[in-house]
Amino acid sequence: MEIEKTLENLHYVPIFLFILIPTTFIATYIIAVTLGHVEAGFPYISDTATYPPESCIFAQIINMAAATMCVVIYIRYSHTKELSSSYQFNASLPKWNRAALILGLLTCLGLSMVANFQETNVIVVHLIGALVCFGCGTAYFWTQVSLDLIKVVCSYYLHPLGCSIKIAHLRLSLVVSCTILFIIGTVTAVLARLNYHGNNPRKWYKADGGWELHMASTVAEWLCAGCFCVYILTFTDEFRGVQLKRPKILFKPCRLRTSNEVLNESQDEVPQPKPPTTII
Repeated sequence: MEIEKTLENLHYVPIFLFILIPTTFIATYIIAVTLGHVEAGFPYISDTATYPPESCIFAQIINMAAATMCVVIYIRYSHTKELSSSYQFNASLPKWNRAALILGLLTCLGLSMVANFQETNVIVVHLIGALVCFGCGTAYFWTQVSLDLIKVVCSYYLHPLGCSIKIAHLRLSLVVSCTILFIIGTVTAVLARLNYHGNNPRKWYKADGGWELHMASTVAEWLCAGCFCVYILTFTDEFRGVQLKRPKILFKPCRLRTSNEVLNESQDEVPQPKPPTTII
């Protein structure tokens, strides 16, 4: 009997993301400031990845991070699904779990869009990607801590099978912070842009107008991104007890053909010689 192989040590995946994403942000920031592409301080994360070579580095690594985040979201979805079916939780939990899966995958898509479509090239797609990433990401975290709009939050509901009560408190505080920071960052970004009359938004000075609002928006974005990374890190403890089975490939019997059938089909396709014609 074949022994099914499983993937263990899955708790290293959120740790890897927690290290990879902030390191990428800091590295591209240092390169952009060194090359004079942005001013030191608090530029938007996207501003530090607008021009090459930092844009190339940012796009490559963030695409890898988005793919890895899809794995984290799928593991979290499968884990919650297993707990729900094994312990007969509230009937609304599977629905919220599926909604969380969709929102999580949309977050990864938005992150990839931000990385691949720089604001100086395709600004509309870049802004859509940013809104999808931060908006759906915040909604995803709410679905992770909320079982529904009225009843207890999901992390508390899974306690003690899912996470500790301290982690549940931490997640709730993180998702509240993400929501507040997302609203502040979005509103101040719009207001700052309306008051801006400079030439290069990547180098926003006080004399350009709307500088205070711009700083509030950029700081909120950096803090929100940090909360995202910390939230992903909270999955570490739960993933220690999770194993992932390798996928299997199954063939449909109706699609399988014997070698004789293939041989007969190939012979049928060979054109038969025409009978000789007699010329009188």
